Amino acid sequence: MVACAAGAGASELRGISVRPAPDGQTMLLELSQPAETHVSVVRGRGQSLARLYIDLPAGSRVAAGTKRTVAGERPVTAARIGQGDDGNLRIVLELDGAQSYRVRRERQGRVVAVTVTRAVVEAAAEAPAVPPASEPTPRIAVARPVVPVGPARRETARPKIVLDPGHGGNDPGAMGFVVEKEFTLDIALRIERLLRDRLDADVVLTRGDDATLTLPSRTGRANTEGADLFVSIHANANDTGRLQGVETYYLDNTVDQATLRLASLENGLDMLKPAEGGADLRYILSDLVQGGKIEESAALAQSIQSGLVRNLRLQWPGVVDLGVKRGPFYVLVGAYMPCVLVETSFLSHPVEGRRMADPEYRAAVAEGVYGGIARFLASGLGAKTL
Repeated sequence: MVACAAGAGASELRGISVRPAPDGQTMLLELSQPAETHVSVVRGRGQSLARLYIDLPAGSRVAAGTKRTVAGERPVTAARIGQGDDGNLRIVLELDGAQSYRVRRERQGRVVAVTVTRAVVEAAAEAPAVPPASEPTPRIAVARPVVPVGPARRETARPKIVLDPGHGGNDPGAMGFVVEKEFTLDIALRIERLLRDRLDADVVLTRGDDATLTLPSRTGRANTEGADLFVSIHANANDTGRLQGVETYYLDNTVDQATLRLASLENGLDMLKPAEGGADLRYILSDLVQGGKIEESAALAQSIQSGLVRNLRLQWPGVVDLGVKRGPFYVLVGAYMPCVLVETSFLSHPVEGRRMADPEYRAAVAEGVYGGIARFLASGLGAKTL
């Protein structure tokens, strides 16, 4: 049994989840306060890992509404809440094809992350068989469809993600209890670290400091990089200060007036105003490009929205879910890959705006967006863009 110490007191278990890791799967325990945990192993044939037990201190309990069982993928096929031999709270990980595990703590010890790695032999078994030298692979002529010229495909399994911190330089964005350009850069840097550390992703930021960028250059950078995903980070605002909540957008036309007003603010000018002789050519062309990516962009938006709301509600139950919406955001125009714009919170709201100045809230926002990206990539929808 391995002890992972962080305080011996009882704690409330507020959630369990399983997410992909570069070398396996990670199970997260959300606790009300740091608590000492004990990890023990049940081995199967050939001394492989068959099950992990994570025991919490005596007196620990499960918060109301917490899911008792969460499904996963190999090597963690399921995580469930149970009871140990001593009657104390126990989390059981059912394993298949597991080699080893490691434990770490996040958020000042309130999150316990147990990563289970895949067996090396499993990866070797999945490798495609090489035909014997005496049986040459037949050459088959295949008619290839003509496709629009775009970024070159990358021969790598690492996802490449472009994060776009909204505004910057002489464009501060919205201002309230925080300044949008400063908030978005901080969030993007946090997401960058999570993607690199946990998914081994290749992450590019459109700006890493207080730089002024044009809107076309942001998606232009994503196209040049041959990115798999483009995520633009923003903060919302409202003149009355009464609106609050989280919403995520993907590129599409809309007649919703509230969305059009927001798009006008984020675009910096009314990009939808018809020019002489017709609508903006760049927007029309982008609509054609995005036609094949709307399904993936909508799925990415839903995954990020769900992850962000769910993660924030672990500590701030009143967070409002404004949902996934479509909108004419110029920063998404012209992208060849699934792309979304995340309005993380309202910096003009007296409660939500003050939270946005709190490093703990910012960490939770970044964790939520990261989780949504990771789940989208694990779903396989992202593979359609490669």
